[in-house]
Amino acid sequence: MESARANELDVFEYLNYLLTEIPNSDYLHQPEGLEKYLPWSSDLPDRCRLSHNYKKCLK
Repeated sequence: MESARANELDVFEYLNYLLTEIPNSDYLHQPEGLEKYLPWSSDLPDRCRLSHNYKKCLK
């Protein structure tokens, strides 16, 4: 969670994304595919990123 915060992610949305997407992925047969779920990945959806317009208190 600290890595998510350090990468300016909304922790709740990031966890929600991980818990809904990873079970549907083929990570057991292709573990390198997990890299797209790491907090510093550019493949994360925008909803996981903090919007500084309304969540300044979390920074």
